Amino acid sequence: MGTRILYLVRHGHYHTESDTAKYGKLTGLGRRQAKRVGRRLASVDLRVVHHSDMPRAAETAEIIATELDTAIPIRSSKLLREGVPTVPCPWLPDLTRAESRQHRARMDAAYERYFKPSRTGQREELLVAHANIIRYFISRAMGDSVAKWARISLTQGSLTVMAVGPSGRAMLMSFNDVGHLPPKMRTFL
Repeated sequence: MGTRILYLVRHGHYHTESDTAKYGKLTGLGRRQAKRVGRRLASVDLRVVHHSDMPRAAETAEIIATELDTAIPIRSSKLLREGVPTVPCPWLPDLTRAESRQHRARMDAAYERYFKPSRTGQREELLVAHANIIRYFISRAMGDSVAKWARISLTQGSLTVMAVGPSGRAMLMSFNDVGHLPPKMRTFL
């Protein structure tokens, strides 16, 4: 067994106006954020890009892939969709416990799928997803109460790196890294 290095990227800035055709798609700023994180990752020996099937994450992954030195597989996954693993959630007061349990079950399945040792040697993979699921991954990997996920902040286009060693133990290597984004491009929406 080897070490799996997971590069977790929060998607770029996106349109939030639900009554428009652009809803959920990246803004110009979001596309620039994605391009910069792609340049940041160009020297990493990534084997695969996994991304949420939601438009803002899929677009972010596609833009990042254009900046990488080699062509690598890009895989969409419903497991990486946005969700809320616990209630109450201050910004979604109407979310039911049943809905949250469904989100949590999917997030647990995503964790089991991606947070495991490499079968051979070191393997580096990119996951492009959403703040809530990345925050959930961090809480779970750190052995903290997953109810604390909502107290973690992530910048759009940020990079968080986690390593899963041969024993299966996950470690946080870096968190919410935005060194590739100038201050005027840092958004939290």
